[in-house]
Amino acid sequence: MYRWTVARAIRFLYRSTFAGQDSVMMRATAPDATFSFPGRSSFAASLTGREPLRAWLARFTALSPQFDVRDVVVSGPPWNMTVAVRFHDALGADYENEGVEWLRIRWGRLRSLDVFLDTERVSSWEARHAGVSHASNARPPAGVPVK
Repeated sequence: MYRWTVARAIRFLYRSTFAGQDSVMMRATAPDATFSFPGRSSFAASLTGREPLRAWLARFTALSPQFDVRDVVVSGPPWNMTVAVRFHDALGADYENEGVEWLRIRWGRLRSLDVFLDTERVSSWEARHAGVSHASNARPPAGVPVK
């Protein structure tokens, strides 16, 4: 029951974030949380703190990605929990990717989030849509549906 409840809460956090309600995720994030997104694209980051994470999420969600949580795996007690989230994301017809996000949570607060995905797909998409992906007020390219 514990793992089911945690998995349900994680899915809720992701849905809220991609619906533009990042305040829910920020309340569940420790002030000194770390975030890591690998690669050489402009999305690559190694961040510490809520505000840098909020800015990164705002930029990404402004692209209106389709982000589907496929699986949530929970391990460990509440004071030292590990959560793995397997996901699929897409931007229009020319970008799809799958990956895993590895979360460390202590007493209900996100302590770290590390993203593992095919970074070459991210870089290739960014090369095709450079004006969009680098804009601080990113808008989806033509053909990318806005949810």
